[in-house]
Amino acid sequence: MRIAHISDLHFSKISKGITQFFSKAWIGNLNLLFNRGYNFSPERPYALIEPLKQGKVTDIIVSGDLTTTSSPTEFQLAEQFIDKLKEEGFQVYLIPGNHDHYTKRAHRRQRFYKHFPSKHSSDLPYNLADHGVTAKKLTLGWWLVLMDTTLATPLKSSNGYFSEKTEASLKKLLQDIPPQDKVLLVNHFPFFQHDKPNRWLKRGTVLEELLQNQPKVQLFLHGHTHRRCVADLRENGLPIILDSGSTAYCNGSWNLLDIEKDACKLQVFSWEDANWSHLETHNFRWKSE
Repeated sequence: MRIAHISDLHFSKISKGITQFFSKAWIGNLNLLFNRGYNFSPERPYALIEPLKQGKVTDIIVSGDLTTTSSPTEFQLAEQFIDKLKEEGFQVYLIPGNHDHYTKRAHRRQRFYKHFPSKHSSDLPYNLADHGVTAKKLTLGWWLVLMDTTLATPLKSSNGYFSEKTEASLKKLLQDIPPQDKVLLVNHFPFFQHDKPNRWLKRGTVLEELLQNQPKVQLFLHGHTHRRCVADLRENGLPIILDSGSTAYCNGSWNLLDIEKDACKLQVFSWEDANWSHLETHNFRWKSE
Protein backbone atom coordinates (compact mmCIF):
# COMPACT_ATOMS: atom_id res chain seq x y z
CA MET A 1 0.00 0.00 0.00
CA ARG A 2 1.46 3.35 -1.04
CA ILE A 3 0.43 6.42 0.99
CA ALA A 4 1.40 10.07 0.56
CA HIS A 5 1.40 12.21 3.70
CA ILE A 6 0.99 15.94 3.04
CA SER A 7 0.15 18.75 5.44
CA ASP A 8 -0.28 22.47 6.09
CA LEU A 9 -1.45 23.49 2.61
CA HIS A 10 -2.72 26.87 3.83
CA PHE A 11 -4.90 27.84 0.91
CA SER A 12 -5.59 31.53 1.42
CA LYS A 13 -7.61 34.51 0.35
CA ILE A 14 -7.30 37.93 1.96
CA SER A 15 -10.62 39.10 3.37
CA LYS A 16 -11.51 42.76 2.87
CA GLY A 17 -14.73 42.68 4.85
CA ILE A 18 -15.11 44.70 8.04
CA THR A 19 -16.41 41.64 9.90
CA GLN A 20 -12.83 40.28 10.09
CA PHE A 21 -12.14 42.83 12.84
CA PHE A 22 -14.68 41.13 15.09
CA SER A 23 -12.49 38.00 15.25
CA LYS A 24 -8.80 37.06 15.03
CA ALA A 25 -9.18 36.80 11.23
CA TRP A 26 -7.64 40.26 10.84
CA ILE A 27 -4.38 38.97 12.35
CA GLY A 28 -4.36 36.09 9.88
CA ASN A 29 -5.02 38.46 7.00
CA LEU A 30 -2.27 40.81 8.17
CA ASN A 31 0.15 37.89 8.39
CA LEU A 32 -0.95 36.73 4.96
CA LEU A 33 -0.34 40.16 3.49
CA PHE A 34 3.20 40.56 4.86
CA ASN A 35 4.40 36.98 5.39
CA ARG A 36 2.45 33.89 4.35
CA GLY A 37 1.53 35.31 0.96
CA TYR A 38 5.21 35.25 0.04
CA ASN A 39 6.20 31.99 1.70
CA PHE A 40 3.32 29.72 0.70
CA SER A 41 2.32 28.72 -2.81
CA PRO A 42 -1.19 27.49 -3.73
CA GLU A 43 0.29 25.97 -6.90
CA ARG A 44 2.75 23.72 -5.07
CA PRO A 45 0.18 21.16 -3.87
CA TYR A 46 -1.17 20.93 -7.42
CA ALA A 47 2.37 20.31 -8.68
CA LEU A 48 2.35 17.20 -6.54
CA ILE A 49 -0.49 15.47 -8.40
CA GLU A 50 1.52 14.25 -11.39
CA PRO A 51 4.39 12.79 -9.28
CA LEU A 52 1.81 11.01 -7.13
CA LYS A 53 0.18 9.50 -10.21
CA GLN A 54 3.52 8.45 -11.67
CA GLY A 55 4.52 6.97 -8.31
CA LYS A 56 1.29 4.92 -8.21
CA VAL A 57 0.18 6.37 -4.88
CA THR A 58 -3.20 4.98 -3.83
CA ASP A 59 -4.01 6.95 -0.69
CA ILE A 60 -3.33 10.50 0.54
CA ILE A 61 -3.38 11.70 4.15
CA VAL A 62 -3.70 15.43 4.81
CA SER A 63 -2.87 16.21 8.44
CA GLY A 64 -4.59 19.59 8.75
CA ASP A 65 -4.32 23.30 8.06
CA LEU A 66 -5.91 23.26 4.64
CA THR A 67 -6.86 26.93 5.10
CA THR A 68 -5.26 30.03 6.64
CA THR A 69 -8.07 31.97 8.35
CA SER A 70 -10.88 29.37 8.00
CA SER A 71 -12.92 31.67 5.77
CA PRO A 72 -15.62 30.21 3.47
CA THR A 73 -13.60 31.24 0.39
CA GLU A 74 -10.49 29.45 1.65
CA PHE A 75 -12.48 26.31 2.34
CA GLN A 76 -13.78 26.43 -1.22
CA LEU A 77 -10.20 26.64 -2.52
CA ALA A 78 -9.18 23.70 -0.32
CA GLU A 79 -12.20 21.69 -1.40
CA GLN A 80 -11.36 22.27 -5.06
CA PHE A 81 -7.91 20.77 -4.48
CA ILE A 82 -9.27 17.76 -2.59
CA ASP A 83 -11.90 17.21 -5.30
CA LYS A 84 -9.12 17.25 -7.89
CA LEU A 85 -7.23 14.55 -5.96
CA LYS A 86 -10.36 12.42 -5.85
CA GLU A 87 -10.98 12.94 -9.57
CA GLU A 88 -7.49 11.59 -10.21
CA GLY A 89 -8.43 8.39 -8.37
CA PHE A 90 -6.79 8.94 -4.98
CA GLN A 91 -8.46 7.93 -1.73
CA VAL A 92 -8.12 11.00 0.51
CA TYR A 93 -8.23 11.15 4.32
CA LEU A 94 -7.99 14.46 6.13
CA ILE A 95 -8.29 16.13 9.51
CA PRO A 96 -8.53 19.80 10.49
CA GLY A 97 -5.67 21.88 11.88
CA ASN A 98 -5.77 24.95 14.07
CA HIS A 99 -6.05 27.25 11.03
CA ASP A 100 -9.18 25.35 9.96
CA HIS A 101 -10.79 26.40 13.27
CA TYR A 102 -9.09 29.79 13.24
CA THR A 103 -12.10 31.80 14.37
CA LYS A 104 -14.76 31.08 16.97
CA ARG A 105 -17.43 31.27 14.27
CA ALA A 106 -15.70 28.67 12.08
CA HIS A 107 -15.27 26.41 15.12
CA ARG A 108 -18.83 26.89 16.37
CA ARG A 109 -20.32 26.19 12.95
CA GLN A 110 -17.92 23.29 12.34
CA ARG A 111 -17.19 24.79 8.94
CA PHE A 112 -14.53 22.18 8.20
CA TYR A 113 -17.11 19.38 8.30
CA LYS A 114 -19.42 21.20 5.92
CA HIS A 115 -16.74 20.65 3.27
CA PHE A 116 -15.02 17.44 4.35
CA PRO A 117 -16.18 14.14 5.86
CA SER A 118 -16.24 13.52 9.59
CA LYS A 119 -16.29 9.74 9.24
CA HIS A 120 -14.57 7.33 6.88
CA SER A 121 -15.98 3.94 5.98
CA SER A 122 -15.29 1.66 8.90
CA ASP A 123 -16.83 -1.04 11.00
CA LEU A 124 -16.31 1.21 14.01
CA PRO A 125 -18.97 3.85 14.88
CA TYR A 126 -16.73 6.87 15.51
CA ASN A 127 -16.68 10.24 13.77
CA LEU A 128 -14.39 13.23 14.14
CA ALA A 129 -17.05 15.85 14.83
CA ASP A 130 -18.71 13.98 17.71
CA HIS A 131 -15.96 11.75 19.12
CA GLY A 132 -12.74 13.43 17.99
CA VAL A 133 -11.64 10.21 16.29
CA THR A 134 -12.55 8.03 13.35
CA ALA A 135 -11.00 4.92 11.84
CA LYS A 136 -10.62 2.96 8.63
CA LYS A 137 -9.22 -0.53 8.16
CA LEU A 138 -6.51 -0.36 5.54
CA THR A 139 -4.78 -3.58 4.52
CA LEU A 140 -2.35 -6.20 5.74
CA GLY A 141 -3.32 -5.80 9.38
CA TRP A 142 -3.10 -1.99 9.47
CA TRP A 143 -5.70 0.53 10.64
CA LEU A 144 -5.80 4.26 9.98
CA VAL A 145 -7.01 6.32 12.97
CA LEU A 146 -7.63 10.05 12.46
CA MET A 147 -7.96 12.49 15.35
CA ASP A 148 -9.32 16.05 15.67
CA THR A 149 -7.75 18.01 18.54
CA THR A 150 -8.51 21.51 17.28
CA LEU A 151 -10.29 24.33 19.07
CA ALA A 152 -10.90 28.04 18.63
CA THR A 153 -8.01 29.87 20.28
CA PRO A 154 -7.24 33.43 21.50
CA LEU A 155 -5.47 36.01 19.34
CA LYS A 156 -1.87 34.85 19.75
CA SER A 157 -2.48 31.16 20.34
CA SER A 158 -2.36 28.17 18.02
CA ASN A 159 -2.84 25.46 20.64
CA GLY A 160 -4.60 22.18 20.23
CA TYR A 161 -6.43 20.28 22.96
CA PHE A 162 -6.48 16.54 23.59
CA SER A 163 -9.73 16.63 25.52
CA GLU A 164 -10.93 14.09 28.07
CA LYS A 165 -13.74 13.19 25.67
CA THR A 166 -11.33 12.53 22.80
CA GLU A 167 -9.06 10.59 25.15
CA ALA A 168 -11.93 8.30 26.17
CA SER A 169 -13.00 7.81 22.54
CA LEU A 170 -9.45 7.00 21.42
CA LYS A 171 -8.99 4.46 24.20
CA LYS A 172 -12.25 2.71 23.33
CA LEU A 173 -11.52 2.79 19.59
CA LEU A 174 -8.08 1.24 20.09
CA GLN A 175 -9.64 -1.47 22.26
CA ASP A 176 -12.03 -2.28 19.41
CA ILE A 177 -9.14 -2.90 16.99
CA PRO A 178 -7.87 -6.52 16.99
CA PRO A 179 -4.82 -6.94 19.26
CA GLN A 180 -2.60 -8.30 16.49
CA ASP A 181 -3.21 -5.31 14.16
CA LYS A 182 -1.12 -2.15 13.86
CA VAL A 183 -2.35 1.45 13.89
CA LEU A 184 -1.26 4.52 11.94
CA LEU A 185 -2.48 7.46 14.05
CA VAL A 186 -2.83 10.93 12.48
CA ASN A 187 -3.14 14.17 14.45
CA HIS A 188 -2.40 17.74 13.40
CA PHE A 189 -0.37 18.51 16.52
CA PRO A 190 2.69 16.70 17.89
CA PHE A 191 2.26 15.50 21.46
CA PHE A 192 5.73 16.63 22.60
CA GLN A 193 5.95 20.04 24.29
CA HIS A 194 9.06 21.17 22.41
CA ASP A 195 7.65 24.31 20.81
CA LYS A 196 6.48 27.60 22.27
CA PRO A 197 3.72 27.13 24.87
CA ASN A 198 1.18 28.94 22.68
CA ARG A 199 1.67 26.22 20.03
CA TRP A 200 1.46 23.17 22.31
CA LEU A 201 -1.10 20.42 22.24
CA LYS A 202 -2.71 20.89 25.63
CA ARG A 203 -2.73 17.59 27.52
CA GLY A 204 -0.14 16.35 25.07
CA THR A 205 1.63 14.57 27.90
CA VAL A 206 -1.58 12.60 28.51
CA LEU A 207 -1.57 11.51 24.86
CA GLU A 208 2.10 10.54 25.16
CA GLU A 209 1.34 8.39 28.22
CA LEU A 210 -1.60 6.80 26.44
CA LEU A 211 0.58 5.87 23.46
CA GLN A 212 3.18 4.29 25.74
CA ASN A 213 0.45 1.94 26.93
CA GLN A 214 -0.95 1.26 23.43
CA PRO A 215 1.58 -0.83 21.46
CA LYS A 216 -0.86 -1.10 18.55
CA VAL A 217 0.04 2.47 17.52
CA GLN A 218 3.24 2.04 15.50
CA LEU A 219 3.19 5.21 13.37
CA PHE A 220 2.21 8.74 14.46
CA LEU A 221 1.82 11.28 11.64
CA HIS A 222 1.41 14.99 12.26
CA GLY A 223 1.95 18.48 10.83
CA HIS A 224 1.66 21.93 12.48
CA THR A 225 5.38 22.65 12.92
CA HIS A 226 6.23 23.14 9.21
CA ARG A 227 9.43 21.21 9.99
CA ARG A 228 9.91 17.72 8.60
CA CYS A 229 10.92 15.16 11.19
CA VAL A 230 11.58 11.42 11.36
CA ALA A 231 12.00 9.99 14.87
CA ASP A 232 11.96 6.27 15.69
CA LEU A 233 11.01 6.21 19.38
CA ARG A 234 10.14 2.53 19.71
CA GLU A 235 12.95 1.95 22.21
CA ASN A 236 11.12 4.41 24.48
CA GLY A 237 7.80 2.62 24.08
CA LEU A 238 6.49 5.25 21.65
CA PRO A 239 5.65 5.01 17.93
CA ILE A 240 7.68 6.20 14.97
CA ILE A 241 7.00 9.95 14.63
CA LEU A 242 6.67 11.41 11.12
CA ASP A 243 6.16 15.12 10.48
CA SER A 244 5.82 15.75 6.75
CA GLY A 245 6.50 19.49 7.07
CA SER A 246 4.41 21.98 5.11
CA THR A 247 3.80 20.86 1.54
CA ALA A 248 2.91 24.40 0.38
CA TYR A 249 5.87 26.17 2.01
CA CYS A 250 8.68 27.74 -0.04
CA ASN A 251 10.97 24.82 0.89
CA GLY A 252 8.06 22.44 1.33
CA SER A 253 8.14 18.70 1.85
CA TRP A 254 5.99 15.58 1.95
CA ASN A 255 6.38 11.89 2.79
CA LEU A 256 5.78 8.72 0.80
CA LEU A 257 5.08 5.55 2.77
CA ASP A 258 5.10 2.01 1.38
CA ILE A 259 3.37 -0.05 4.05
CA GLU A 260 3.57 -3.83 4.28
CA LYS A 261 2.38 -6.11 7.06
CA ASP A 262 5.62 -5.94 9.05
CA ALA A 263 7.57 -3.22 7.27
CA CYS A 264 7.40 0.39 6.13
CA LYS A 265 9.59 2.20 3.65
CA LEU A 266 9.59 5.99 4.06
CA GLN A 267 10.78 8.37 1.35
CA VAL A 268 11.03 12.10 2.08
CA PHE A 269 10.62 14.62 -0.75
CA SER A 270 11.36 18.35 -0.76
CA TRP A 271 10.77 21.26 -3.15
CA GLU A 272 14.03 22.12 -4.89
CA ASP A 273 14.69 23.89 -8.20
CA ALA A 274 10.97 24.07 -9.02
CA ASN A 275 10.51 20.31 -8.65
CA TRP A 276 9.75 17.71 -6.02
CA SER A 277 13.05 15.94 -5.34
CA HIS A 278 13.82 12.82 -3.34
CA LEU A 279 15.71 13.76 -0.16
CA GLU A 280 16.15 10.64 1.97
CA THR A 281 14.89 7.10 2.61
CA HIS A 282 14.22 5.22 5.85
CA ASN A 283 13.26 1.57 6.36
CA PHE A 284 11.40 0.27 9.40
CA ARG A 285 10.53 -3.30 10.34
CA TRP A 286 8.45 -4.98 13.02
CA LYS A 287 8.74 -8.51 14.39
CA SER A 288 6.11 -10.90 13.09
CA GLU A 289 3.56 -11.97 15.65
